[in-house]
Amino acid sequence: MFKLVTYSFLISVSLSSCIPAYSASSKEYNQAKVNFTKKKAFVVNKELKTEFNILKHSDIYEIVEDSTDAARITLYPMKTHTPPCGNPMIGSMITVGLLPSGFPYDISYSYDVAENSTTKKYQYQLQVYQSLWLFNIFRLGKTFSKQSGKALLGSYIASNK
Repeated sequence: MFKLVTYSFLISVSLSSCIPAYSASSKEYNQAKVNFTKKKAFVVNKELKTEFNILKHSDIYEIVEDSTDAARITLYPMKTHTPPCGNPMIGSMITVGLLPSGFPYDISYSYDVAENSTTKKYQYQLQVYQSLWLFNIFRLGKTFSKQSGKALLGSYIASNK
């Protein structure tokens, strides 16, 4: 019985010590700032919560609740290309989070903007990196939605130069 409790404790400690944090893979996208006038936009399908949060965190548009006098954005479900296996995470689990590991995520993100009887489709390939490490406890604000939003803002600025 004692061995079972000990093994259970060790497994739970090693799993909980791998704290995730995310960052935009491109370093210049991490530093991207809004240097343009934001359009007012109404999001038609807010039920796509992850996609909506990414757009909201990108700060490209001023999201409004009233569709009058605002562009209408239709979000499409994003496609996330995740790593094929979790083998790099094993080192972090065995060392109780002292050995960092990470996974790159490639995200296909797209939406339409309807404005003045014209519709323009935007499509981006976002790259976000997930880090698993004990010391990510100091980076708790670096969530998937926020860092994907930074990657979206950087991609938006780069495509409109």
